[in-house]
Amino acid sequence: MNLKNYYIRFLAGMFLLLSLSSFSSCASNSAGSGKASQISDSTSDNNPELNPSTIDFIPDSAHVKYLGRSLFKNNQLVMAYSSTGVEFNIKAKRLDVTIEGDNSASGSDNGNAARLVAFVNGERKLDTMILSKSKDYTIFNGEELIEGEVRIIKVSEAANSIAAISKITVDEDGTISPTAPRDLKIEFIGDSITCGYGVDDLDRNHHFKTSTEDNTKSYAYKTAANLKADYSMVCASGWGVVSGYSGNGAKQEAQQIPRFYDKMAVGWSSIAGLTPKNTAWDFSSFLPDFIVINLGTNDASYTKGDSKKITEYKDAYIAFLKDIRSKNPDAHIICSLGIMGQDLYPAIESAVSEYQAETGDLKVTPLKFANQNMSDGIAADWHPSEKTHAKAAALLTAKIKELMNK
Repeated sequence: MNLKNYYIRFLAGMFLLLSLSSFSSCASNSAGSGKASQISDSTSDNNPELNPSTIDFIPDSAHVKYLGRSLFKNNQLVMAYSSTGVEFNIKAKRLDVTIEGDNSASGSDNGNAARLVAFVNGERKLDTMILSKSKDYTIFNGEELIEGEVRIIKVSEAANSIAAISKITVDEDGTISPTAPRDLKIEFIGDSITCGYGVDDLDRNHHFKTSTEDNTKSYAYKTAANLKADYSMVCASGWGVVSGYSGNGAKQEAQQIPRFYDKMAVGWSSIAGLTPKNTAWDFSSFLPDFIVINLGTNDASYTKGDSKKITEYKDAYIAFLKDIRSKNPDAHIICSLGIMGQDLYPAIESAVSEYQAETGDLKVTPLKFANQNMSDGIAADWHPSEKTHAKAAALLTAKIKELMNK
């Protein structure tokens, strides 16, 4: 055989071998593509026993219950205000969640990143800061079948950062479904106290950062838990009715909660094409039985005993009550104050009395919280400790039960 013919036969043989190999590979891939919704763990592709198939779910209302002022857009559930997120029933051996971060998720925590927690049957299984634009978090993964209730929420406040859930992943035999609505619904409207500012930092000389803020340790979240209620938080640190916190007595009009009450949240960044401060809130999506207002601590830094300013606060409070009532015709409104100062509580009592006299609406009740006690611990920037929050929750829980039984 001459060298030319040998070379031609060699090339033909190699071509045939490569063709057979390619056909075999295509057949193998085709056989594994029967379930388009399943994916594999890319970290264990070479070991089938460590690489079970998984199923992805988008966080829509067919699979999860929304908590607080959460909004589903472009296949993502956007979380802004404190303790917004999802709750669902689960039966699975594995659970992962994919979280999208906003511009605060820059790789390191500058004090403003979103804080996310996940509970499984009431036990905290995940507590993390959202520092990536998109990341998968494993909540559990093992041989044991987990059955029960999962809650995934952002426990830091909206004004600093927002986040979104884009995917929930379980093993191929796993299932999720929305939890049932609870019989009682409560909306909380407040400031840093309601947010749970600094509750994880019992040093009153330390300052704000989202990593020490945890709304689940606040009086508001604890009250909802005590009463087994669904909740919605509308809160921002430093905000008030007529003025936000003022270091020099000048009015901080930009930090008036009533101005943003009809919006999704006081959140400035965007995710999934949604900016909370520019997004109207649909009040029909959550109809509270009770609304708890706890605003006035920051206003007091503006009023400072000035009778004209106190009257201004009272009149603004009455106007806010009217706005709240127009959007929530059946709710009982509780007007509270006192944990970090009681200076404006008399003005709240006057506002309630004048409002009732003018409107005839008697489903409005004032409630005075006890001032925090040093012996119960003081958190960052002189904010209440979890022990103080628990005491306030006990008082508020008792008041709501009393009103429910009337």
